[in-house]
Amino acid sequence: QQEGETITGIFIAWGASAAVIVALAVALSYVPKNPDPPLGILIDNRGRYSLTHLQLVLWTIIILSLVSGVFWGRLVEGVAEPLSFKIPSEVLGLLGISAGSAVTATAIKASKNKLRAGAVAASNGEADLPRFSQMFLLEEGEYADKVIDVTKFQNFVITLILMAAYIGLAIAAIEQAGNARGMGSLPGFSGTFLVLVGISQAAYVAGKLPNQTGTPEGLTLAMKPAVSGAA
Repeated sequence: QQEGETITGIFIAWGASAAVIVALAVALSYVPKNPDPPLGILIDNRGRYSLTHLQLVLWTIIILSLVSGVFWGRLVEGVAEPLSFKIPSEVLGLLGISAGSAVTATAIKASKNKLRAGAVAASNGEADLPRFSQMFLLEEGEYADKVIDVTKFQNFVITLILMAAYIGLAIAAIEQAGNARGMGSLPGFSGTFLVLVGISQAAYVAGKLPNQTGTPEGLTLAMKPAVSGAA
């Protein structure tokens, strides 16, 4: 019975931690004058929904809430060093790849914001309202918001698969541990899949490099106040 109780405690702490992070993300969405709270945290400074933002937010929720859940479960059970559990290198590598991809994508978008503002599609709270579909559409040129960017689609699908798989692995690992003391490590995953993630992220970033010709039909960044950088 005690083992079942401690396992349940980890799940409760994991869920509660995830809820706190989600609540914080929603609260932060109302700090700036975003056009579309409570999902404003997913909107970049082009005023558009960003796949990069979505990935970082979701991984933050999943990984950090799991770390918090295991910590509180071990603390409540009386483990001497509740933070002494291991985070596998694959998980750290995944976070590193995601962060590196985000930084690179930010740099590319910032450069295009400055040099090609008239060709970059934008949104605001009055016209060309931000839409969730923008995460999958071209962002510049005459086909902006008209054509699916296949590198974004592939990246999104692989991200969802890995997230769902990792949540499943975490649930199985917690149940297999039997109690919070037995959770000496977060679950890892295949290095081959990590390579797949790296290839997908590289393709996603590379897809932002070519300059698309033409001018978007809707609002462009040149029509908005000047901004520095993008996410």
